[in-house]
Amino acid sequence: MNRLVANIRSRFLNSPIRRLYKLKASYSIAAEILSAIDLQDCLKILVSRIASYMSVEIVSVMLIDDNKRRLIIKITKGLDYEVARDTGAGMEDSIAGWVAKTGEPLLIRDLDRDARFAKRSGGRYYNNSLLSVPLKLRNRIIGVINVNNKTSKDVFREYDLNLLKTVSDLSAVSIEVMRLEERADKSDKEHRELISDMTHDLKTPLATIKEALLLMFEGAGGALSEKHRKYVGISMQNVDRMVRMIDEMMLSNKAPGAKRGAKRNLFDVAGTARAILNSLDILAKKHSIVLKRVIPDKEIRIWGDPDKMNEVISNLVENAIKYNKPQGSVDVALEEDAKSVTISVRDTGMGIPKDDIGMVFDRYYRLNRDASGDIPGSGLGLAIVKEIIDMHKGNISVESEQDRGTKFTVTLPKDLRS
Repeated sequence: MNRLVANIRSRFLNSPIRRLYKLKASYSIAAEILSAIDLQDCLKILVSRIASYMSVEIVSVMLIDDNKRRLIIKITKGLDYEVARDTGAGMEDSIAGWVAKTGEPLLIRDLDRDARFAKRSGGRYYNNSLLSVPLKLRNRIIGVINVNNKTSKDVFREYDLNLLKTVSDLSAVSIEVMRLEERADKSDKEHRELISDMTHDLKTPLATIKEALLLMFEGAGGALSEKHRKYVGISMQNVDRMVRMIDEMMLSNKAPGAKRGAKRNLFDVAGTARAILNSLDILAKKHSIVLKRVIPDKEIRIWGDPDKMNEVISNLVENAIKYNKPQGSVDVALEEDAKSVTISVRDTGMGIPKDDIGMVFDRYYRLNRDASGDIPGSGLGLAIVKEIIDMHKGNISVESEQDRGTKFTVTLPKDLRS
């Protein structure tokens, strides 16, 4: 019986569905922390999402101090932050120090049986199992992520380690960018050089994710259902979009004085909208939201930047889902006339206070925390949407009634070339 259970568990842990979940989780975390407004916000999002996706109680992020002699706890989840804040660990006498010094990820199933480390007393462990992985940029270690206590009270396994490693690889770039911005003594040249290195590094784990998704799509890990093939296809499209965004960041970094602009390509905006809504069905179901769409079943071709319009529609619909009420709905409609296209996104959510309507497109604006609760975000999404619409010589407006919902309306000219 034990052997049968072990075989079933092994097949489940190595199944294409489980691997797809790992890729989806790591991509989602990476995409979210890229929008963080500062280092503390970035770290807060990171530990919160690791705890959620990995179903663990204790997560901590430690960063190496400037003299490179100690690891300092910068944020924790599941421990008293006021007690743990700025607590240090030596590079020679701790598990995290060993990980930082060697650059090797660590999976310990039973601390008592690991000859490298003496048992740590006073820990709040369900068992002696833990994970610790380095935050690494090329060959440079900037910190360590530590994870304890699966809510199932089970020990950690290779699957858990691989997920945490992937998240760490994708997170290190954002963390170091935020650290750099906090150091006022860095010159502009040093800043650009580091950004260049980081954007290059970020493409490596994304390429690995894309290759794994492609192998899954082709059936290398076993046959996928049509539903899972659809999700893998959507994930590959989003990875490609993220790579294009990184390429744009690299080009902007090489020419920092250049003005950000929009491409002028002829593309099918209706097809773009349908693809985005298909990809957001999972998020809507997770939040118990009905996602409705009124999109013409035909091509509607306009001149513009397809990646940036993808960003506009994604931001508006994701906000409508996240700030909605349970069992609510989001209605997305697309209409056209001879010279323009109109896209509207209406939700049944909490609405925006009348006095705040004029600020919704301001950078870092967010609804009152008492109203929005623990909804993650940086307050940059709508500001970016407005910037993109302006690039396209379009218009965006908002109507809202508190506790009744909000409607955003985007109008775009069909021909951006004039």
